[in-house]
Amino acid sequence: MTREVTIVSVADVPLIEQSIGREGQILAKTFPLYTGVPGVRMDFTWLVHGKGYGTPRHRHTFDQFRITFEGVRQSDDGDMGPGECGYFPEGVAYGPQLQPEREAGLILQFEGPSGIPYLTHEELDAARQRLIAEGGTFAKGVYTRIFPDGRKINKDSHAACFEAITGKKMEFPEARYDRPVLIKPQKFRWIADRKLAGVEHKHLGTFGERRSGMRLTRLSSGTKIPAHVQEDAEILYLTEGAITYGGKTWKGGKTENEGTYLYIPPGAHVGEIVSEAGAEFFIISLPMIGEIEAEIKAGRTSRAA
Repeated sequence: MTREVTIVSVADVPLIEQSIGREGQILAKTFPLYTGVPGVRMDFTWLVHGKGYGTPRHRHTFDQFRITFEGVRQSDDGDMGPGECGYFPEGVAYGPQLQPEREAGLILQFEGPSGIPYLTHEELDAARQRLIAEGGTFAKGVYTRIFPDGRKINKDSHAACFEAITGKKMEFPEARYDRPVLIKPQKFRWIADRKLAGVEHKHLGTFGERRSGMRLTRLSSGTKIPAHVQEDAEILYLTEGAITYGGKTWKGGKTENEGTYLYIPPGAHVGEIVSEAGAEFFIISLPMIGEIEAEIKAGRTSRAA
């Protein structure tokens, strides 16, 4: 079966309030992202952390990439201003975080190299609502429930939802890094592509056994990227300029109404991309999708059950 490129304007994605048991407000536009591999799920979201949003110090069973577009993401681990990126590895504690002002940007949450399957925001929110219906409460990132016999449970809100879905105690993978990796792309220099005229890259880092990575790519005016078959999965977000793809013009931007998202699965037939006046992308490379698919087909996998 031929795999298709997904391309969507952020303006056409609904903005909803997201409830994950943290303090303060999160507004989210979650992009369609079907990896093509059963059991491999991800959330890629244009996200707003409102003034007063906060989290306790915590860690995840999954990996996370972020880029800030507006405001400053403030945390004890260091701040991320506009245009700055971060890699938050599975098993690595970070925070606490408290937003004195609004902050917005993109975030990808996905299965880390330990192979613990990622649970989407939709799944976690359904679990949260179920736990509330059973008599629990969520406040300041903590799930609390008092039973009729007086027994009391206090638990990290994400862990509570994870355990409600899986029926297993949340166990964190061993940390591969000491702390989150915060990246300042403005300090990197552009490197010309060896094969494509008019294309330059800032490679921002490749992480973990699965080689997930981030980069910026820019196209000079008049650049054409020829049609091709995609080798490894990529997420592209058009942040500046415009491109023509599939007979339509797509505009870049960094707000809730300006910007274009593309998901290109491995093996997809990608049409010609043309930029008449120039363009710039934030790109996440995901070789893991093709690798996990190959492992499943060969009957071997390092993923957790």
